Amino acid sequence: MNFKEIFDALQRFDEEYIPFPPFVAAVDTVKANIALFRETGIAHHLLVLGESGTGKSSLCRWVEQQYPRFALLDRDILPVLIVPVPPAATIASMASAMLEKLGDPVSATGTASAKTSRVITLCRACRVEMILFDEAQHIHDRGQATTHYMVGDWLKSLIDQTSVPTVFLGLPRLEQLLQVNEQLRRRFSRRIRLALGQSDKDSIHSECLQLFRSLGSCLPIPLLCGRYGWDELGMRLYYASDGRVAYIKKLLASALRLALETETGEIGPPLLEQAFTDEIWWEGVGKLNPFNPAFEFRRLDRGNEPFECGSFNNIRKYRKESIC
Repeated sequence: MNFKEIFDALQRFDEEYIPFPPFVAAVDTVKANIALFRETGIAHHLLVLGESGTGKSSLCRWVEQQYPRFALLDRDILPVLIVPVPPAATIASMASAMLEKLGDPVSATGTASAKTSRVITLCRACRVEMILFDEAQHIHDRGQATTHYMVGDWLKSLIDQTSVPTVFLGLPRLEQLLQVNEQLRRRFSRRIRLALGQSDKDSIHSECLQLFRSLGSCLPIPLLCGRYGWDELGMRLYYASDGRVAYIKKLLASALRLALETETGEIGPPLLEQAFTDEIWWEGVGKLNPFNPAFEFRRLDRGNEPFECGSFNNIRKYRKESIC
């Protein structure tokens, strides 16, 4: 297989949606909120929280594909307005980002209040039915509580004046922004966390295995459990990813690349062992590699290990007894 074919296969896999229950719940909620708005004019809002790589941007792409813009003679119609929040966001920069997406040719011009007024006018003219703010934690990352309250107050006013369903998508620390502004918090009472370990029925390592096999069904190469059996492979996947969606996908993407480069006809523990060292932790060899037979079956959360405690904002809950 040549490099272009390898690149194309990897790109197709990278664009796959991550079909795990919280992602499906987010998709269903977005569809329901748009349908409710179209039927009744009632706007329900949604907060989607997740670590990097858990599917927030994939959700935005899905929404954009399901509700595409189209052109009339005098204007473009945007059923959904997807706004990537700029780093260190201010009220003025957020209004400019919205205007740019709405097609305003002078999106950077004017005061914050003038820009906001144009945003509201264009949202109505373009028949916007939902606004999604991606990477919304950038709002929280700038300034202190006073600034957060002011930006939150502006967002509350904007949401009320546009009167359409709104979705905030961001890292878990975004929730702190809503804690500062009670009125904004009330508007986002529905929250979905894109994380494994929330099921009352399945253990987290079972969820890891389910996600792994679901993503594997999209690959041109079969997945095998090798000497371990599927249950044990699920346990090893948990330790290799710490139960984080993004790392399971990274492992599979790296294993796919290795399989295509070496023309290996399957993806099993040997390729996953190498993929873990290549993509997750370069020191993860031997008993420190979850796919190695000598692995110690413990979380890799000690000093200088990939999931060292305190190095990530881990907001999921999981039952320790299910993985012991």
